[in-house]
Amino acid sequence: PLQPQPQPQQPTPQLPEPPPVRSAATGAEAAAAAAEKPSGWASVVRKAPAETGAPPSPKPPVAAPMTKQRSSGTSDEQVKGLLMRREQARFSREFDQADRLREQLAKLGVTLDDQAKTWRAADGRSGSITQVNVSEIHAQKAAKSGAASLDDAEINRLVREREQARYTSDYKTADRLRDHLERHGVSLDVKEAKWLAADGRWGQIPPVNISAAHAQKAARAGAPRLSDDEVQRILVQREQARARRDYKTADVLRDQLEKHGVYLDSKENKWQGPDGASGAIGVLPETQAEAASKGSPAAAPEEAP
Repeated sequence: PLQPQPQPQQPTPQLPEPPPVRSAATGAEAAAAAAEKPSGWASVVRKAPAETGAPPSPKPPVAAPMTKQRSSGTSDEQVKGLLMRREQARFSREFDQADRLREQLAKLGVTLDDQAKTWRAADGRSGSITQVNVSEIHAQKAAKSGAASLDDAEINRLVREREQARYTSDYKTADRLRDHLERHGVSLDVKEAKWLAADGRWGQIPPVNISAAHAQKAARAGAPRLSDDEVQRILVQREQARARRDYKTADVLRDQLEKHGVYLDSKENKWQGPDGASGAIGVLPETQAEAASKGSPAAAPEEAP
């Protein structure tokens, strides 16, 4: 009998996968993208996705810059005043007072660095610790003890003599005059070129009169003194030399006066002796000046007194 032939098995057809479900908005975007999609090699280039109508995300707010606040409303002048009082207390070895002032500054948010001589506040301010004026401390101490005060004229005289002594390198005399001023409540501030009395008066330290500096140095060394007549005679000879433009002879006569402790003040037009004597520098009459000017040819210019 005939055997039935086996039938070949048919492959099971593969059903296509269903397309992914897209939202209406997504499908519309895809359709728009397909309509604009170019053909050929241009299709390889990717385009950025189309912007949606969603608003941009807000940027984080920028923090406002912080402003420095002063510590408890303390000004720089108040800080410097407390620092000066502390330095004066330390110089006078009043360490308890210095510690109290340091604590007072700390309560105001001010820290001190004695090694670096600086201070810093909590709000960032900083500065240097000014060194103490030793002369001012001595003067204030003398004033508190009831020292007698000096008038302005006496103070100015002593200040001028001190500056003249310093100019001639007579530092011993300069220190003695400074100590005398301090014992009467007057301090010197060389940096600011002024003197300050304990009662608030003050004045400028004048520039040095070179002629006076040399004359006073000679007087301190014991130079012989001249009488008023001798001073007047030399002054007349000097004016005659100046009238005939013989400045070399005029300088020699001026130096001769200074060697005897007499100096000339051309600004005030007077001379001053070591014993307090003084007088006006006489001016030659016009006839004498004219006669002197014809007696000698012009010479080299005179050095400034």
